[in-house]
Amino acid sequence: MLSKFLGLPVALTVVHRPGGDRALEESLALRVVDADFTTADDLLAVARDIHARRPVDAVLGLTELSLSPVSAVAAALGVRGNAPAALGYAQDKAAMRALLAERGLGTTAHRVCADVEEARRFLATCPAGMILKPVSGNGGTGIHLVRDAAELAAAWAWTAGSSGAWGWPARAAAAVVLAEEFLTGREFSVETLSAEGKHRVLAVTGKHTSGPPHFVEIGHELPAVLEGDEREVVTATALRTLDAIGYLWGPAHTEVMLSEDGSAATVIEVNARQGGGQIWELVELATGFDMLSGAVTTLAFGELPPETPGRGGGAAIRFLRADPGRVVAVDGVADALAVAGVIRVGELCAVGDEVSELGDSWNRIGYVVAAAVDTRSAQDAAELAASLITIRTSVTIRTSPGTADVGR
Repeated sequence: MLSKFLGLPVALTVVHRPGGDRALEESLALRVVDADFTTADDLLAVARDIHARRPVDAVLGLTELSLSPVSAVAAALGVRGNAPAALGYAQDKAAMRALLAERGLGTTAHRVCADVEEARRFLATCPAGMILKPVSGNGGTGIHLVRDAAELAAAWAWTAGSSGAWGWPARAAAAVVLAEEFLTGREFSVETLSAEGKHRVLAVTGKHTSGPPHFVEIGHELPAVLEGDEREVVTATALRTLDAIGYLWGPAHTEVMLSEDGSAATVIEVNARQGGGQIWELVELATGFDMLSGAVTTLAFGELPPETPGRGGGAAIRFLRADPGRVVAVDGVADALAVAGVIRVGELCAVGDEVSELGDSWNRIGYVVAAAVDTRSAQDAAELAASLITIRTSVTIRTSPGTADVGR
């Protein structure tokens, strides 16, 4: 991904986490500095030194855990970047819900729950059920649908056990859980780029999930297939939310639920970065716009790049699935790559890897990316290619005195 920086008219300094190979960064950047960019104090100390040697114009975080420290640096140095308050709303889902309700913008019934009994009381007000999620987090970690009180104890354990994971700063340390009324409809995300509060919609992405209870994303395509005014409903909801939280600079990935009849939309969450799951790549394949270099130049020069005609194509990704267990065989990759429109089979598991239950995006075991003249053609290519790949696993059954492997 960093190769996107090559040739940009920007003097680039890359902050690199200690350890690992930094050869690529050194080939692209004016300076490469080792520092922990997930801690505001550490990053600010390094940033002050960099700024003193050669003043910077802007700062940009590319990973979720760098976003809050980067916003603190922007505020301290007085350079372009999102304010800590905006990042606070994006990374604290409960705070964002409260803000939207206060502003009279579309949201959903919700409650921050300190214990399972508080969640039980909220469930009684939600006829369709509720979603439990950590107050802060990404990758779908800790998501669990609860439709019945009998499911609550296990769901609470799942979600509360994820609170505080990945070093989230908000209220994760208290292991509080956000309960939201379960929304039904079709899920989309809006990919945007912002400069001084002016937002440009780059694409609307259609999403597919594994369904209840965890709703892990298993596929994306863009531009999403929408009818009538549906695109306007989805994008307007996302842009109102960005304005409400004070989002000023850089890429954003705003997830939205469109009602069954397409007349209204509700924000699920805002991510103050480009979308994961290769969405940034799908945007470029379908439109020709490179989100990463576009974000860098936008921050560096303080304005959105000129609009250019897009390619007018479509792109899609499908994530591979397998039963939990140890991988004993991976077949069909060559056949998948031979499908017209397939760009790549990526991050594929290997024989000997362990496959766990698909509980969040971190459990993915590979994907297929495809591009074509339109969205439906790209979607068909990705789905066909994914269906041609077989990942066979075995599960170890404990017996006495030995064990047995059962293939499946």
